[in-house]
Amino acid sequence: MSREARVGIFVLMGLLVLTYFTFRVSKWGLIAERGYKLTVDFDTAGGLEPKSDVKMAGVPIGKVEAIELAGNRARLSLRIQEKVHIPIDSVASIQTQGLLGEKYVEIQPGKDAQRMLPAGGRVANTVSPTNLDDIVRKVGDISEDVKRFTSTLSETFGTEEGKKALADILRDVRATTATLRTVVQGNEERFDRILANVDRLSENLSDISSANKEDVRATIANLRAFSDTLKTQTPELARKLEEMSDRVSGVVGDNRENLKETIQNLKTASAKLDNTLDAAGKVMAKIDRGEGSLGKLVNDNTAVDSLTEGLEGINRYFRRYDALRMTVVPWTEYQTSTSDWKYYMNLKIQPSADKYYVLGVVNSPEGKRTETTTFTSVDGSPPVQTTQVSFENKWLFNAMIAKKFSRVTVYGGVMESTGGLGVAYDVVKNRLNVGAEVFDFNRPDNRAHLKLYGNYDIIKNLFITGGADDILNTDTRFRTPFIGFGVKFADDDLKYVTGAVPLRP
Repeated sequence: MSREARVGIFVLMGLLVLTYFTFRVSKWGLIAERGYKLTVDFDTAGGLEPKSDVKMAGVPIGKVEAIELAGNRARLSLRIQEKVHIPIDSVASIQTQGLLGEKYVEIQPGKDAQRMLPAGGRVANTVSPTNLDDIVRKVGDISEDVKRFTSTLSETFGTEEGKKALADILRDVRATTATLRTVVQGNEERFDRILANVDRLSENLSDISSANKEDVRATIANLRAFSDTLKTQTPELARKLEEMSDRVSGVVGDNRENLKETIQNLKTASAKLDNTLDAAGKVMAKIDRGEGSLGKLVNDNTAVDSLTEGLEGINRYFRRYDALRMTVVPWTEYQTSTSDWKYYMNLKIQPSADKYYVLGVVNSPEGKRTETTTFTSVDGSPPVQTTQVSFENKWLFNAMIAKKFSRVTVYGGVMESTGGLGVAYDVVKNRLNVGAEVFDFNRPDNRAHLKLYGNYDIIKNLFITGGADDILNTDTRFRTPFIGFGVKFADDDLKYVTGAVPLRP
């Protein structure tokens, strides 16, 4: 069997094995998709990707099949397992796994156990995810309110009219406390009688509160009877009131010291209130002069302006960070002619949908070229010159910029430590692409390095590659078919990995 046939069989078997294990591991592959389809609309599906999980009570029950725009909202097509039935009043929301993990759709089952969503139905009840930009905008609105408040406060107390009004308020408070002090000092006996009556009233209220409803009704009836008696027996009641007054006088005499102590406490509290008002007047004067942090905040808008500018800067930073996408792509290629392995590691930085940058390293078996020349003479014959070329593995680097034009992508820059350029075409969008790249134009006694390749994404993070490498090389040993595979780690995948790591203090 020829070498080409063996290579073909090897490639075919590898593709069959990879395809089998792909659909063996993932029951949501492209072959024989099972389950029924549901749709759900959200205001935004930011961070959610096709093939994301659909969970109920934390248990995966399906996958997000597609995401498309329906009007001004994001419409998700969900593929649900056949054995799972979802009540018609269920609620769908977008959740995040861990601290910075991958997003998924969570379905909170409803209470209507009789009616279930049919195939092709729509989950009508949704909870929109929290948007960081909305939070930042709300903080900005709060800062505007604070700015307006401080401006109003400054306009109110910063004018001569405001100062005069505040001084009048302080004078009125002082006059009121002085009048209260005079009233208390000149009416001690009246206060004694009032306090005695308050004590008696509190005892009566205690008795009423401890009684039940029947007692309350009886008390009301007694009050009515008392009112009738008061109309008919006023002289007798007057006499009893005089006796009661004598008793009250006795009570007051027995508790005179307590009453004096109470009045003294009132005087002390009044003095403390006067001192507090004096201190408040001094503080307001300092604020009016612009002294201290609060004075500067009231009289100078610089702090509020700085806070507003800072919040706007934070808002711009989060918008730029949300638009940036990064992908780490390691892969390896087996070169069948030389039986060598070639390793790649690229970092793809994509600030916009039609442009991205590539930084990476390459471990190439043709990296370092060594040429050895020897002269051999047999039995005195003229010497024969022999030249032997050998290669050693060497680490090379990539630094390229790429631009997309619909399905065609053109890229160029430093390619395996030399200048180069390439072009790729999406045969099946986000699934299969083919391309060519050429570099190392100044190789000694050789042509430029031309590579033809094709990549096929088996699932979201796994792809296979194949093609022909260095097909213009004058040395036929290095014109080699190759086959390989690789993985893709997007920034959401990296967030999921980092979010799953436990954080310990």
